[in-house]
Amino acid sequence: MTARAGEPTADGAAAPLVWFYPHAQLRERQLDTIRRWPGGRALNPELAGRTRPMLAGSGATPAARRQGGLLARLPLPNIKRRPRGLPAEAAVYVWGGVVASGPFIADLDTPYALTGYNLDALPLWRWLLRAMLGAPRCLAIRCMSRACAESLRLEFGARVAAKASVHYPRIPTPALPVRAGAAATGQDGPRFLFIATQFEIKGGAALLRAFARVRAALPGARLDLLTHLPEGRAALAAQPGVTVHPANLSRAETWARFLARADVLVHPTYVDSFAMVVLEALAHGLAIVATDLYAIPEMVEDGVNGALLPAPLSIWDGFRPGALYKQLEDAPAIAAALDTTAFEEKLAAAMIALGDPARLAASRAASRALFERRFAS
Repeated sequence: MTARAGEPTADGAAAPLVWFYPHAQLRERQLDTIRRWPGGRALNPELAGRTRPMLAGSGATPAARRQGGLLARLPLPNIKRRPRGLPAEAAVYVWGGVVASGPFIADLDTPYALTGYNLDALPLWRWLLRAMLGAPRCLAIRCMSRACAESLRLEFGARVAAKASVHYPRIPTPALPVRAGAAATGQDGPRFLFIATQFEIKGGAALLRAFARVRAALPGARLDLLTHLPEGRAALAAQPGVTVHPANLSRAETWARFLARADVLVHPTYVDSFAMVVLEALAHGLAIVATDLYAIPEMVEDGVNGALLPAPLSIWDGFRPGALYKQLEDAPAIAAALDTTAFEEKLAAAMIALGDPARLAASRAASRALFERRFAS
């Protein structure tokens, strides 16, 4: 079943009374869940007052490893304690974990969060996690994507998977200016956009090499990059039509200055599970060129609102982790050394195809329609 974050439980009952676990770092999608929890049924709604830059950090360490922290290094399950003093009927709402006692709700981007993205820990603790997730006190398992729900089934079986429902992130729906592709932006060609703190593992180098081909075919094309550009990539970025911006903006600033003005989001990632930036691009009616990792095909329909390309390197093997997943610390270096020549040709071709005004306009309209049909607030 597909639902949206912040909606009542899958069986249609009223939303349970919840206490949101105060993780040290709550991402925007998690804050949105707290803000939208219905009916005044959140015991600590003040958590939603936290703010954080949309793009933060140096981008030196892959996101899954950073999120996991100590759990990513030690083979431990992510089990939280229930705080004292909560009403007996209150459920602890926890992202990426389970709770040692009392009712709880598990919210997962992938089931591998349950061991801090440490794949070595999962075989050790699968029996315990399966029992806790399958117990009646686990009121719901809220998966961020259909891909997550399928991974959950593969790792924990049909009984646990039957408790899961898909709750896509909900974000504010931006108003769209009346415009038709690149012509309305005042450019001679489409304006491409890349947003990622982790330049190498999000395919930044391959994109810059591909853009040289794009610029030759579409002389008016422009590429804006919001990223932490590694020192060794400065020369690659110093090409006509490319502008690099610091990746330290809030979501509101990113939306107003870039997503509202771009035509195409290019997201040639090697590591994503969901890619919130793709969802935000949908909301702004951008065409999208992306790799076909994990949940991204739920937001990008090849040939409809953009293009999906096979990634030359991926942490995923279908809905389960691939070999690179265990080498996340080394992934930037592996990506930097990768020969992406064939991928660059496909990436450039997909971008050039969106230089056709009619195709660009149709792809952009399809993105917004998909957002409103599947993800809109």
